[in-house]
Amino acid sequence: MTLQEIVRRLGQFGPGLTIYAEAPWQPQANAIVSRPRDDGGVPDEAVAAGCGYFLEVFLALGVLRQFPVVSGQEAGELEQCARLIEYAEWVDSDDKPLSRAFTRPNYPSPMIIHCNKCGKHFDIVVSREGSQKYPCSACGKELVFDLEAFMEKAIQQTRKMHRKRRRRR
Repeated sequence: MTLQEIVRRLGQFGPGLTIYAEAPWQPQANAIVSRPRDDGGVPDEAVAAGCGYFLEVFLALGVLRQFPVVSGQEAGELEQCARLIEYAEWVDSDDKPLSRAFTRPNYPSPMIIHCNKCGKHFDIVVSREGSQKYPCSACGKELVFDLEAFMEKAIQQTRKMHRKRRRRR
């Protein structure tokens, strides 16, 4: 399977899976989707296919969800693939700046958040920058959520995880 074919079917893969791709990353590169080993390493089937860590499925879906709509149409597979490659290359780099499109969310941005009081998930729409309060639809507890802070934390965690995986290769 190619990276482009995986992008085409990305929504069919579980969020706990990881994409592994052959370097150099390009749309026609050999790629597979698999569960990482228990120790977080690259699974044997990915190694046998000549593939290394690319991105987790849930991260790829998140990146593409933030992908801007161009002239009223969703981005095509090649554009989506290029976007994921740009993000994965940035994650793999220690000093490469990330394009503003990745660091600035599109508003309004629908999301699902988790209530730590009742354990339920509920829908919200983040309409502006900064912290906002959202009442849980099940129990009424007010939760504070800041999308930019959440994105920054996710980016830092992604870089940290990628550095660990790179050392284990």
